[in-house]
Amino acid sequence: MNVINYSTVLFAGFFLSGSGINQAQTIKNKKPNIILMMADDMGWGDVGFNGNTIIKTPNLDEMARASMRFERFYSPGPVSSPSRGGCLTGRHPYRYGIWSANEGHMRKEEITIAEALKTQGYTTGHFGKWHLGTLNPQMGPTNKAGRNPERNFTTPGMNGSDEWFATETCVRTWDPMIDNTLNPYWHNGVIETENLSGDDSRILMDRAIPFIRKAADEETPFLAVIWFHAPHGPVVAGPEFREMYKDYDEGQQHYYGCITALDVQVGRLRKELKDIGVAENTIIWFASDNGPEGNTGDEGTSRGSAGPFRGRKRSLWEGGIHVPGLVEWPAQIKPGISTAIPCSGLDYFPTILDILGFKMQGQPDPIDGVSLLPLIKDNMKERPVPIPFETLGGTGSNSSRGSARMALVDNRFKLLTDMAGPDDKDLLFDLVADQGETTDISAQNPEIVKSMKETLLDFRESCKKSLSGENYNVPFTPDQDDIHPSVASFPSTKNNGNDEGNEEVGKSKTVKTDKTAKPNKKKDASGMVTPAATGAADEKKAQSSVDFQNDDSGIVSLLASTAALHGNLSYIPDQEKIGRWSNEGDWVSWDFEVRQPFTFDVEVSSGQIEDGSVYEISVGDQKLTAVVSASGDFKKPKVQTVGSINLTNPGQYTLSLKPVSKKGQVVMTLWKVDLIPVLK
Repeated sequence: MNVINYSTVLFAGFFLSGSGINQAQTIKNKKPNIILMMADDMGWGDVGFNGNTIIKTPNLDEMARASMRFERFYSPGPVSSPSRGGCLTGRHPYRYGIWSANEGHMRKEEITIAEALKTQGYTTGHFGKWHLGTLNPQMGPTNKAGRNPERNFTTPGMNGSDEWFATETCVRTWDPMIDNTLNPYWHNGVIETENLSGDDSRILMDRAIPFIRKAADEETPFLAVIWFHAPHGPVVAGPEFREMYKDYDEGQQHYYGCITALDVQVGRLRKELKDIGVAENTIIWFASDNGPEGNTGDEGTSRGSAGPFRGRKRSLWEGGIHVPGLVEWPAQIKPGISTAIPCSGLDYFPTILDILGFKMQGQPDPIDGVSLLPLIKDNMKERPVPIPFETLGGTGSNSSRGSARMALVDNRFKLLTDMAGPDDKDLLFDLVADQGETTDISAQNPEIVKSMKETLLDFRESCKKSLSGENYNVPFTPDQDDIHPSVASFPSTKNNGNDEGNEEVGKSKTVKTDKTAKPNKKKDASGMVTPAATGAADEKKAQSSVDFQNDDSGIVSLLASTAALHGNLSYIPDQEKIGRWSNEGDWVSWDFEVRQPFTFDVEVSSGQIEDGSVYEISVGDQKLTAVVSASGDFKKPKVQTVGSINLTNPGQYTLSLKPVSKKGQVVMTLWKVDLIPVLK
């Protein structure tokens, strides 16, 4: 795409002079070691090298002085899993079905950096968060993570890592295994039980450093992927790190402290590389997977800063995708320089392969990133292709924190669009003049908007072809989740890993329950669940599990498949709904856990031929009464927002949905109830 009026970008040259050239020549034929470090939910403004004067990050600041600092570095996506997939493959995650956090998995047909480097004699390791599939086909944080353990099973070891120490998803940033049985640390496929107390960043670095030492001792080039959990929630800092911020409130102490704890480990790693003599020819990348969590940055432990940028995690505003970025390579990159050319985590893969001078056999095309080797050689004055983005949600949606669902960033301009048709409200910003995205200039630049939308349309169609397997050189059959989000049949909510798995397709499952439906847990007035003695009167449930809030979106999805059915209700697996609700005395309930308190909009997905059935939703002493709005078909759901509830504390709750009266032969058919955070 050709976009006029690109800004001229000036930055220092990269080649070392004098004795530095001689040093570079001595390692010219030696393959560099590579370290990919990533923070989790760290905002652009959370580090000293980007101007933060409160959070202590002396080691990252020292690294920045020795590195090239990216003034415009972008994560591949606005949430965790998509960004991680993009960083490892150089391909946008919509090419292989990782739509959002906790959805999909890394396909075996994709080529990761680890798989590519193994062909070049590298030893490879992965340490920390994985988030690209389940780590055991029989278990995992399935309710919370939204992945089917068996269908989404793929480990770092199955994607090229010789050594791996990882969790599937987030853990506490201090004492990570407290109250944690469903998301353990796995070490090469075995649950780890030793050295898991204290700071989580230290725990994973304790595994990464011995791997690096061994590779150095054996004079083997290495790839170490080090993906910290910090500062993603649950955010907990140890006493010594909280003490550093004793003049701040408790939430700030934890957030600031866990970043400083991460920073200590960055310093420890860089010192180790120098001590064992491999720092000179080791390339270290540092970035975050997306912008900071939270609505405002001033509540609870969600205290991250997006700096001058609009928006936060989950959005395609700059604050959701414009993240801190560094690359250090003493042998080739002059210290203390910066570039304003937009770069991305998508660029890791093509840059590393270009440095090594090879193309991976069987590599699927296209690659969405670009090689930054010309930038390292001072031969890149602007980015040759723009950076595409797509996420779930859309303008006004909580899923994308109000931003459009697609964006395109080039050297100067940024387009945001929902690609929904002629009624789109496209936004165009000049990021060189307006980094805060305050002034829409689309009306003054219709040709730029048109050109950028055409590029996004081509990108989306290319992703659909990738999704179907057209890019692969091996036979491929798409699975049931390979439906592009732009297609009408794309499910609005995934199955949260609670597949029945053993039901015949098309056969309904009837759950008989005690008509008295006595709960096996006590509830206080807020609706929070507290343990109680259980006995013969305990209710039977369709699922014995608790539904968990999605840590990235904040949404709680209560699906028909996980409901407790009271009376003679039937769950129909192949349609994922509770059907033929003919008795007004039958009702449903869910136990669920909230980790991030919000005021939630309550959205009910139901079907009815006609308007008129009345039902009541209750959580503790909060009650909502609603009238079913006709969808025109019992097989077709209609989404209604029926009101709001305020859940002020983390913990477990119970939601009940009970008919008041029915219109016609049935109350409704029911697919799900979603609790959507109301964003400020």
